Amino acid sequence: MFSKRVKELAGKRKVRIAFGLAKPDKVLLASLKKVSKYAEIILVGPEAIKKVRGFEMIIDKEPEKRLASMLAHDEIEGIVRGTIDDFKTAEHYVKLTGEKINIGPAVMETLTGWQFFLSPGSNPEGWGKEEKLELASEIASFAKKWGMRPDIAVFASTRHETYKRKKNIRKGIVGVMNKTYEDAEWMVGKLKKLGFKAKNWSIDLDLAIENGANIIIPVNGMVGNQIFRAILVSGGKVLAGPRITSGRPYEDNSRNEKDFSFHVMWLAAWINSRKKNKKTKSTEK
Repeated sequence: MFSKRVKELAGKRKVRIAFGLAKPDKVLLASLKKVSKYAEIILVGPEAIKKVRGFEMIIDKEPEKRLASMLAHDEIEGIVRGTIDDFKTAEHYVKLTGEKINIGPAVMETLTGWQFFLSPGSNPEGWGKEEKLELASEIASFAKKWGMRPDIAVFASTRHETYKRKKNIRKGIVGVMNKTYEDAEWMVGKLKKLGFKAKNWSIDLDLAIENGANIIIPVNGMVGNQIFRAILVSGGKVLAGPRITSGRPYEDNSRNEKDFSFHVMWLAAWINSRKKNKKTKSTEK
């Protein structure tokens, strides 16, 4: 299981990370204190957090830029974006480094304990087959590094039998739905050539998970976003949100989360899994 290896690696060495905090939150802060044995956590935020106690802090009018800069200049070993703005943080990091960090799957856990990668989970992502292919192949490669056997489930907007009956319709909503089916078939063919196990599950998310799929590639970002929210409201949780194509450990998350304990543990494990950990520079308070 993904979480088992995370716990093993997180305990190897205490790491130094930064966490973006927009305003004080007792539940959130308690979750950070729970995992203080894994990480020395520096809070980065605006004046609103200056009365928080028990953590090293950096107060900045533009916490997104400061957090991104700390990571880009290796002042810390990794970051959790936390409750500050996601787009501002990512945009500034890209501006400083020139890195490509747009691939950020969520590692989800259902109420029954099944763990899998979900992407895309953001509305603007994953609308074209080429983009979804890149998402799927990058996530699968990343999952392999964490001891998982990638089993990729690709989805379409129509059932297999419906496509067979209506595949000649090229216009309107049905035409769009047919296109998603053809895109899914194209992706599966490409993924298999890359050596991955993959299947077009049409609309059957439940059957895909029941049959062991651990990388879920929705029809588009809007669908992925709603899968994400449905899992959370049903008692599941998001374990991690790694920006897997970043050159440095950059952990993202849902803006609605309160418990960040696993995010921190996972980030510590990710840092400790890297072959060469760079020595961090001292951070000015």
